[in-house]
Parts: sequence; C-alpha cells; structure tokens
Amino acid sequence: MNLKFFFRNINQQIFTSTFKFSCEGGKVNPPKYVLWDSTRRCNLNCEHCGAKDETYQSELSTKDLKKFIDDIARYRVEFFMATGGEPFLRNDLFEVFAHAKERKLHTGVATNGFFINEQNVSDVDRFFESIMISIDGTREVHNKIRRNPQAFDKAMQALSLLKKKSRAYLTASTTITKSNVGDLQLLAKKIAELKPDQWRITSIMPIGNAAVDKALALDQKDFIFVLDFIKKNRKQFNIQVGENLGYLGRYEREIKDGPFFCPVGYLTCCLGVEGNIRGCPEQPDNDFFHEGNILKDTFENIWSKGFRKYREQDLIKNETCNVCKDKKMCAGGCWVMKLNSLNCSKMIYKL
Repeated sequence: MNLKFFFRNINQQIFTSTFKFSCEGGKVNPPKYVLWDSTRRCNLNCEHCGAKDETYQSELSTKDLKKFIDDIARYRVEFFMATGGEPFLRNDLFEVFAHAKERKLHTGVATNGFFINEQNVSDVDRFFESIMISIDGTREVHNKIRRNPQAFDKAMQALSLLKKKSRAYLTASTTITKSNVGDLQLLAKKIAELKPDQWRITSIMPIGNAAVDKALALDQKDFIFVLDFIKKNRKQFNIQVGENLGYLGRYEREIKDGPFFCPVGYLTCCLGVEGNIRGCPEQPDNDFFHEGNILKDTFENIWSKGFRKYREQDLIKNETCNVCKDKKMCAGGCWVMKLNSLNCSKMIYKL
C-alpha cells in the first residue's frame, strides 16, 4: 500500500473541503503560488511550443511588476516564479526577482538554460531558489526538437554549472512526444550523470505548435510505455509527473505520491504577459480563461471573485463524468487538455 498516497489523499480532501467552506463564508484564502508568464519572446523555436501562436504589443513594466509583487506579498502569497517564452530575455528579470526576495517571497524560474553562464550564475543563485531546465532528449533529439544546434549543450552546461555553483532546487523537465519517446532510456543515462533534485516528465498539450502538428501526440502504446518507465524509475530519479496527465487509473498510485489535483483556483494562478490573470501558463491567454487584469483591479479582488469554474468543478458537469466512479479522484482532469478532449487519460489510453 502506498501510505504516502493514502495520507496525501486525506489531506487533499480536507484542504479542498476547508477551502470551499471558507469561500462560502466569504473568505477566500490566498494562493500559495503565482506563476508569471513573463514573455512570449524566445530564442528557440521548439516543435511542440505551446506559446508560439500568441504575440503581444507590450509587456508589463518593471514598475507594474514591483507593485504587483508588493500586493501579493501583503496578501501572503508564498511563491513567485517566472516562465515563458524565455524569461532571461527580459532585461529586468534580476531586478524584478531582487524585489521579490526583498519582499520575502520564495522564487523560481523555468528556462531553456541558454543564458545561464559563469558571468551570471552568482546572480541566478542569489535570486532563484528553484530552477527548472528543459531537457527533451539526448543531443541529436533535443536539438531537433528545439531547432537549434546548441540547445542541448547549453541546457546541459547550465544544469552542470548550477549543480556546482547554485543552492537552488534543480529540476530537469522533459516533455514527451512522438519525437523523443524512443529516446527516453538514453536520456535517463544523461539525467543520472547530472543528478538534478527532480526529473519532471509530462506529455505535450494541445496548444500552439502541438495543436497544429497532430503527429506529435502519443498513442496508447507510447503512453503506457512512458507510465511503465516512470513506475520503474521514479524512486531513482525522483520523477514527478505533470499535472496535465490527470487521473491515471490503475497507474495513479503506482507512479504518484498523491492523487491528481489541479491546483488552479485553490493554490495557484498565472500572471500573463499583459497583466491578465488566468489559471496556469499553459492555458491560452484569451477571454475564456481570463479572470481579471492587475492593471484594472487588485489581485486580491480578482482571486476572491474569480476562478469559479475551477472551484465548482465545472469539468465534471456532464453525463459522462456524472456516471464515472472515479470522478472524485479525477475532477475532470486538466482544463488545457480538455481543449482537445484529452482530459480523461483513463478512458483515452484504457488505463
């Protein structure tokens, strides 16, 4: 029996029940994490990129960001983390996170590693407590996916440098597609050499380039191969699966330390490039997912009055989910995967 899973399931049920009870009483607890979709600019052109079809005329200013950080710190948010695009393309990245550290926020960044080097590694160490770097395969495979001949070496050098000169919690992140599923075993050897603190494995989401190129999607055989790989290797590599995989049926307790839980609206949300608040960075930055804008309203007001579709579990309000015995464990899966009806892994891959 997976005791860790058992107790986390109990804790999760208590948390969600308590959160909903507080909401009904008029008090909405602040999120624990705010993720900042810092820019959609990027130096790479990945074949599965989910951000490629969204461009912006402007980005939040340094002044706007510092004010926002002041607001969430007062509201007792604990973590502020940057993703993209490539966050290191923002010239004010260190300035913004210096301010976050001054306000006692925990910090993190997700990057392709291209711009981490000997010259700035001390600043990276100073401003970021957790760092995630994308590694999608061995050299040939990774470079092909990232469409840049230097991508693999830059990512590996960044991880190696951070391992030596940073105190940050390091995560290697791998997005599995048809292009790299056959490379997973060889990639594991590289991960073993680098020894990151965590290896995050997930599958592509039906957004951006991946929404257009259907050939990148995993079939049932590939998907189960990945789950079996995680089952076999998760303790050695401290493998964590991406939330977009949702509820995994018979694999749920075998490859996770806790049940599926989408934290959007409960524990986390995303600040968009132009100030729109939505659920997570992977969600398209459009009206359906927008909850408000920090240039027009306070964050506390947006968080308190928005996110109803997540807190009321709108994803399971349909005939199929209503009769499913696992609906409490699943809660409808991932909202982004739902865009292409891929939110029920158990049904799609016969788990």
